[in-house]
Amino acid sequence: MAGSLKARSPGLERPDTIIRKTIHHMGSNAEKKYYMHWVLWHWPEIVGDFIARNTSPQGIRKDTLYIYSDNSALRNELQMMMPQIVQSVNNYAGQKMIDKVAFSKRWEKSDSEGIDEIRLAAPPDDENLGRERRKMPLSPAEMQAAESLGAAAGDGEIGRAISGLYRKHLQMQKLKMAKNYQKCPQCGRLMPPDVAICDDCSRKQRESITAAVRQVLRDMPWARYPEVKKYVPEATTKMVNEQRSIMVQKLAADTDVNDKTSIKAKTLVMLYRCLPPEQLNEDNITRALYALRFDMHRPKDYKTPKRYDVIKLGRR
Repeated sequence: MAGSLKARSPGLERPDTIIRKTIHHMGSNAEKKYYMHWVLWHWPEIVGDFIARNTSPQGIRKDTLYIYSDNSALRNELQMMMPQIVQSVNNYAGQKMIDKVAFSKRWEKSDSEGIDEIRLAAPPDDENLGRERRKMPLSPAEMQAAESLGAAAGDGEIGRAISGLYRKHLQMQKLKMAKNYQKCPQCGRLMPPDVAICDDCSRKQRESITAAVRQVLRDMPWARYPEVKKYVPEATTKMVNEQRSIMVQKLAADTDVNDKTSIKAKTLVMLYRCLPPEQLNEDNITRALYALRFDMHRPKDYKTPKRYDVIKLGRR
């Protein structure tokens, strides 16, 4: 199809590319709906297999993600991890999606059952923006380009949807130009006049910095913020703490809960407690791994021990 589209409509982008871009250009409300569904469906990738197996995301309402869990011990542990979960969700969505996480009863019909169940009311600003967009006129050539793009789909219903999306995309571009939007100096995408780079380039910039932070923590798991900043000057305290939390969760999920002697287990303790290798001992390894027990890989026959069966009374 790509070949015939190129031949019939030279200079036009592929329909799949247009659809992805149009979701972005249709406004923050439409984009947020899309990523709400994305987050709910990719819950295991965000929190890890163990937490995903023992929790069920119900939906997002007013910047709060509601989750259900019948595991009371895990709920207590997750209360301590709420800031990390919020950040992980927002990082995965590539935008600020939620401000907090709350436990709830199981909903009669959760949003994760299907995209049709996602209910996010459009705020007045977005509705006004839509009305403004619809007033933007398109030239005959632009209308013809939209029709040609839809005709290349080969299916009448899909073609009409693609044509409509492309017309909205063109109208939104014109509206942004009318509002003095400027081109991003890095990618050329239109952006508000009061920002230095567009959201997409800003996200890529953050990803580059966080990737560098993760590399330092892989090389020196015990490194604290001042040490990381020597190698990644752009890093912030929040960035280092967030990446450490994500790395701890991923490494813990790959480490057996009974393992206290392998390099992997010791690396996990160094990363979690910011301890250099020469400071590791049996006591701090045992304590750290016990604190992480709900995040670690657990055999089917594993039974969580009581604290004082692992950490004896009288020990600090």
